[in-house]
Amino acid sequence: MFFSHVIKGQPENMELLKSILDKNIQLFDYEAIAEDVKDHSTGKLKKKRLVAFGKYAGIAGMIETLQCLGRRLLASGYSTPFLNCSPAYIYYDLDDAKRSIEGLGTRIKSDGLPMSLEPLVFAFTGSGNVTKGALEIFELLPHKMITLEEAKRIKSAPGPHNCVYGVMVEQKDIVKKIGSEEEALDVKHYRENPSEYESIFATNVAPVCNVIVNGIYWDERYPRLLTKAEMSDLYKNGNKSLFAVGDISCDVNGSIEFLQHTTTIDKPFFSWNPSTNQASDEISEDGVAVMGVDILPTELSVESSKHFGDALLPLLKQLIVDGYSENDKNYNKLPQELANACIARNGSLTPNFDYIKALMQRPAMIHHDTGTPHILLRIKGHLFDSGLINQILDVIERLDCHFEVEECAVKPTVNGVAHKSVLMLRVFADGDGQKLDGVIKKVDMLLHLIDSAEASMQHFDSRLQSGTPQDSAQTKASVLGEHEKRVLILGAGKVAGSCAEYLGRSTSTTVAVASMFEDDAMAVAKNAARGKAVTCDLSQPGEKLRGLIEQADVVVSLLPAPLHPMVAEECISLKTDLVTASYESDDMKALHSRCSEAGVVLNEVGLDPGMDHMSAMKIIDDVHARGGEITSFSSVCGGKNSSCCIRFSPEQRIIILPCFLLSQGSLLPKPPTTLYSINSAGLPWVSSELAKTPQHFLEMATPST
Repeated sequence: MFFSHVIKGQPENMELLKSILDKNIQLFDYEAIAEDVKDHSTGKLKKKRLVAFGKYAGIAGMIETLQCLGRRLLASGYSTPFLNCSPAYIYYDLDDAKRSIEGLGTRIKSDGLPMSLEPLVFAFTGSGNVTKGALEIFELLPHKMITLEEAKRIKSAPGPHNCVYGVMVEQKDIVKKIGSEEEALDVKHYRENPSEYESIFATNVAPVCNVIVNGIYWDERYPRLLTKAEMSDLYKNGNKSLFAVGDISCDVNGSIEFLQHTTTIDKPFFSWNPSTNQASDEISEDGVAVMGVDILPTELSVESSKHFGDALLPLLKQLIVDGYSENDKNYNKLPQELANACIARNGSLTPNFDYIKALMQRPAMIHHDTGTPHILLRIKGHLFDSGLINQILDVIERLDCHFEVEECAVKPTVNGVAHKSVLMLRVFADGDGQKLDGVIKKVDMLLHLIDSAEASMQHFDSRLQSGTPQDSAQTKASVLGEHEKRVLILGAGKVAGSCAEYLGRSTSTTVAVASMFEDDAMAVAKNAARGKAVTCDLSQPGEKLRGLIEQADVVVSLLPAPLHPMVAEECISLKTDLVTASYESDDMKALHSRCSEAGVVLNEVGLDPGMDHMSAMKIIDDVHARGGEITSFSSVCGGKNSSCCIRFSPEQRIIILPCFLLSQGSLLPKPPTTLYSINSAGLPWVSSELAKTPQHFLEMATPST
């Protein structure tokens, strides 16, 4: 019995599991010991782990946050008792830590905080064990728990203050339904339809709190508590009250977007400057001090271990008596919580964990031709704890379908907070489309029935590209959404490095750089967070090039323009999208109809027109997002802004290349029929006034014969 880290199909531990099965070892996993409990806010059942450390993550996290606050206040010139707060692991035990915190509180109560320091308001998010642990430490200080409205009223109260203030932030303080102002929050509806809600934390909570202690569950479906842009706006408006954030939930770029990375026990804090959007190791008065340690329970190792043991011991007696037995009658006497945690027995996986067999076989799977009709399912949720993955694979097998595991991205539990995993399956049915339809329907039903999984599904149907009628069409790019993306860059020239860096900023994106020269490919690949170098002859078609394209979600060709048609041919045959950085040639134009038939995006983004078109769409999309309407749009391709003037000699003349005018849905070409001479030494065009630029130019230019 141990944390085996196999129940999510972790590839690095599949050999371990195979050895356990081969040696007929019975395996129980601590992580799977859980009971069903009812979520009172939604009425749904969810899994509650019985052997966990959440409370102690909260306790250690609060101690670290108080230390963080002391450091940040010192940067602003305030000496406070919080400076005497040590890291949690320094204390002999938890009782010693609590005595120290109580000592800080005694000084605050007797001497008060600095006269000029505003009342310190701590905002607590979440209601689980993590937040309860944090409150256990906070309540050792002289404190008053107040409402959000009361917090707004006391902010102007003069010092010195002999206590700190705590606010329990509720869901209604965090989000509201989009478009509604006074409507009461329906928490159940919000949990089930988070896309219909927007965050109000930045305007409602952040302006009045000095410390955020974050213990809330979050994933990508939900609005963030606080974004970088919102924090920057607060600073621009002169509100710099937020001194510190203790993000115990530790979602990198998550609910607190400026938690850019986790921190360590040795270096538990960093400073984020909202004015420059830059992080620094030095705590500064110009930024927010952020704590994001992701292994907090280890700082209280004795108490965490004792808590763990106390939860486990009541289950061990019956495990010792009835746990190992080839006799099912004795085995079935185990409490349900333990029986559910048994992964392997008698040389086989137990029914609850039989799905792992498919994940173990990933490297040896027989790959089907992706040109064969199939569906690609991308499922995100608590797939393993809820047992959903087992049910999905059972459905596929009962419908006599075959599947391949394309991706299994495991999200670990951090500081007692569970995160969602992603599974992507490619399902084949030997040409029987009804079976594939049945898989989609039944998996969708499972997602609704197993509430504890909190799962969602996206699916791609290859039959959409072969002319088979479907309810809706989705492209490969739109369906894959947030899964681990695979980018293939062909070429390792001077522009490839910045391309790899930009596309490879996310750790969920793998960037493969292919070149004939290994050193060049490696030099470019290292710019990406998850880059890899591949050597390949890119001058002609071949199996290796074809294999690289087949594995990619999108190909970026930075090769010389004459090689693009060859790459495009491979992309069309493999139904992989392609982007190049060249102007459109006749050979590429000729591929348009075949691309449309294959459902492949073949996109040439030439330097000048490509940048111009993308900047234009950014402006247009922004107007639409704000509820506006575009009535006309004019563009001068390649125009320069005021910081980069073009200088001409008095006699020099230039030709205005084709402009376009988009008016009322019609594209009106404006051919370069007039030659202009320049009367000015510079062209002060302002990019924010793009629509006016042509007129600005004409005012500076005189028609010449």
